[in-house]
Amino acid sequence: MVDKKRSSALKTGLEKYLAPNDGGTGIKTEINRSKYHSEAGRIKKRHWALGTLLILSGSWITHTTTATIAPAVEGASDSLKSLEPTPTLIQSPLSNEDLVSSAKRETAATASLGAPDVAIEEQQEALSSRAHKIKNGESLGLIFKKYDISPVVAHNISNDKTAKSLISIRSGKILDLQYSANNELKKIIYPINALEELVVELDGNEVVNSEIVELEYQTIEKSVSAQIDSSLYLAAQEAGLSNNLIMEMVRIFGWDIDFVQDIRKGDQFHILFTENVSDGEYLSDGHILAAEFTTQGETFRAYRFEDQQGNPSYYNEAGDSMLGTFLRSPVEFSRISSRFGKRKHPISKKWKAHKGVDYAASRGTPIRATADGNVVSAGRKGGYGKTVVLRHAGRFSTLYAHMNGYAKGIRSGARVKQGQTIGYVGSTGMSTGPHLHYEFRVDGVHRNPLSYKTPKASSVSEANKDKYQEITAGLTAKIDKVKNMYLIAKSSQSKTSKL
Repeated sequence: MVDKKRSSALKTGLEKYLAPNDGGTGIKTEINRSKYHSEAGRIKKRHWALGTLLILSGSWITHTTTATIAPAVEGASDSLKSLEPTPTLIQSPLSNEDLVSSAKRETAATASLGAPDVAIEEQQEALSSRAHKIKNGESLGLIFKKYDISPVVAHNISNDKTAKSLISIRSGKILDLQYSANNELKKIIYPINALEELVVELDGNEVVNSEIVELEYQTIEKSVSAQIDSSLYLAAQEAGLSNNLIMEMVRIFGWDIDFVQDIRKGDQFHILFTENVSDGEYLSDGHILAAEFTTQGETFRAYRFEDQQGNPSYYNEAGDSMLGTFLRSPVEFSRISSRFGKRKHPISKKWKAHKGVDYAASRGTPIRATADGNVVSAGRKGGYGKTVVLRHAGRFSTLYAHMNGYAKGIRSGARVKQGQTIGYVGSTGMSTGPHLHYEFRVDGVHRNPLSYKTPKASSVSEANKDKYQEITAGLTAKIDKVKNMYLIAKSSQSKTSKL
């Protein structure tokens, strides 16, 4: 069909093209049919020849216009070379895959042109904080009830290994409850101490994360020196030593010095210690690094040292432990009201053996475990009143009687550390006033705790001797400087007062 139409169109065009001009008479010359066929054959051949010529011409034009991607033909004329643009060939060191990746990056960069800067990181949801000061007797459940928090949250917290410490909240601390914009509890923050806080994150009623976060702080070294004029406690307090560090000092020297009987007016002490601060503000006490105590003309020195397992203890210059296996006194800053031996009982008025030592102290004074051990019993025991009995390593046991109450966690089977508070001075049972009755037993037999010599704790091991000597050399220089500065200042004051 197409060939027929094409032939018809060609025939019509040829007739017009080949028709002779009649000189304007308007009469067309009749064409002999046989002659027409002969002429048409020649024209058809001429058509294919012209077509072939056009194709060749187009190929030549295409070749000349794309010559920039090929080197110039050798032997071409100067005029032709001047008309052709000089080709620039850039060889990329990238592979095909790299080129594709680069093209994608360029496309992405091009798409971002003209777009405003947009923050890539998604901003965290802002939480509003509600601070609750924990009152005496309040539990986590009561606080949650006050804030309409589901009891399921408290249940899930109690089952979480880290978060469950929230169950043992202490009065006076601030519980920080943080809510989302739609009033959903998202986070709970509880200060464990001045340096750490417990953070519990929630999603609905579920605990999704709980961790103890260490706050930012700096540790600085400080020192105090003082002379005792009336009491050790007042002298240390006036020098700037905190209650915790005063108790630590007594514990360090408690084996060599009886702070109930040995202290005299004129005794001196020098303490090098650390303090934790944030932006210059006090946060908490650190540790005593080195200390010197002189009483009745005898001087004792102690240095803090941690072994390879990170266990700290105090030793003298030779590396012998400063800590006895038992403290000399279970109550700090007290006086002995009744000694070990025979006496007339203040209530029964009968003479009988007093198998312990009585320490007179105000009601509520902390009572310390004199050594590491396990609680055998904690409860009322006849005339002893509220009593705690501890079993220690080897053959030893101790008894603490007439207590006003027990420290938190003190119950049968509990483990206690030396110096840990186990209760408070009272007057329960057969007692005429607040005091502690303390008994010391060896193989079940009562011994005088003021005179019985128990072994000292272990010394610095041979493996740690070199490290210990290196550390104590630096601490000795520091404590010597503290002492010398104090003596110089004291001497200057003495000379000024005489003038």
